[in-house]
Amino acid sequence: MSSLLAVVRPQIMSKSQEVSASERFFAQMYAARAVPLGVVTAVAPFVAASDITTVRMVLVAAMAVQAVDASIGIRRREVAMIVGPSIAAIVHGTMAWYA
Repeated sequence: MSSLLAVVRPQIMSKSQEVSASERFFAQMYAARAVPLGVVTAVAPFVAASDITTVRMVLVAAMAVQAVDASIGIRRREVAMIVGPSIAAIVHGTMAWYA
């Protein structure tokens, strides 16, 4: 969701007054990986429920992405960029563990 919002309004993530072409580019690049991964992560447990290894791999990949996003939030000292991805990483990791 935040990736789609960043494509429409890149200044939300960059906090800049004037949005540059580079900011738009990086917001689009972020969405290009976040949206498909989010869709696969949401759908895989239902579509591939009988193939638990695939479901676990998707959840672990999603957990890793969220952990990296949280670490970026830590470096930027932005609470929203820390809390949201951290919660998502915990949920993905827990689901992968118990799947």
